Amino acid sequence: MNRSLIIATLTCLPLAFAACNRSDAAENLPPATGNGAPAMPTLPTLASNSSGENAVENQALRATGTTLALHQAELGPKMSGLLSAVLVDEGDKVKKGQPLFRLEATNMALGAQQAQAGLAQAKVGLSQAELDYQRTKSLYEQGAVPAAIWDQARIGYDRAQVAVQQASVSVSSARAVLGDTTVVAPFAGIVASKRKNAGETVTMMPPTVILVIQDLSKIEVRVKVAENALTRVHPGEMMKVHFPSLNADRDVPIDRVNPSVDPLNRTVEIVGVIANDDRALKAGMLVEVTFPEPPAASSAASTNSTPTSAPSASNTRAVEAAAPRSSTTKAVPTASTP
Repeated sequence: MNRSLIIATLTCLPLAFAACNRSDAAENLPPATGNGAPAMPTLPTLASNSSGENAVENQALRATGTTLALHQAELGPKMSGLLSAVLVDEGDKVKKGQPLFRLEATNMALGAQQAQAGLAQAKVGLSQAELDYQRTKSLYEQGAVPAAIWDQARIGYDRAQVAVQQASVSVSSARAVLGDTTVVAPFAGIVASKRKNAGETVTMMPPTVILVIQDLSKIEVRVKVAENALTRVHPGEMMKVHFPSLNADRDVPIDRVNPSVDPLNRTVEIVGVIANDDRALKAGMLVEVTFPEPPAASSAASTNSTPTSAPSASNTRAVEAAAPRSSTTKAVPTASTP
């Protein structure tokens, strides 16, 4: 019992001393208001920021973007099979319609030959049916054969004509399948990437990308700006584009403004097209774009630069003439009281 009382006393003594110290410190503090209160600190006076806000609104709009090829195609096979040959390498220039790679086409070639043989057989059948048709027609006109035989000859001739047409379609289809084993360039450009080699198996679904072709005759400059800048960018205007990797500057016209705003980051894409005859520009380069200043900024600058003219003498005289003249009143002496 005594031990518990001693422990409780020892525990409470530090708290009591701390409370006393806090009360003494509170008594020594100066009053918050009235006599003896410390002086309030003086706050700096902020000037009007209207001119600064206008400067921010009228300053040039800058953004970073990237370059893209005018046309780019990722080419894959039109059917699944074995890649027998890749006819180009990375960096090669290609023309439109130039063969780029081939698939193993042995089975397709056999199918085309079989279709061609079927067409030849159909033509032989058509020749025989035509002979029967002519003979039966002559005999039928003479009354030597009944109508049933004439009908059979006529129907047989029509059937043979349809068979020839069907065989011709089969030949065209087989040739088309055989042609699909060779993929050609869809446009003139340069081979930007080669991802497969001869001997590899490629598929149509999922598509296997074998070559990437780019048309670098013109380069697209794509940059995203905030949607509140839509009033400051318009198609046809010039934007200054800086290429840090080349340390070069070029003026690029705005080709189009994307009609939709990205709802995730509230930006809109601006696209400019620039000629690249020397092929110095590459796809994927970083660019720094400066858009033209708004017309309000230039007009405000011209207004501020124009000095205010002093009023002319004629205007001063006109103002003085228009002001009413003040009537002078004579002071009348008053008699003093005796």
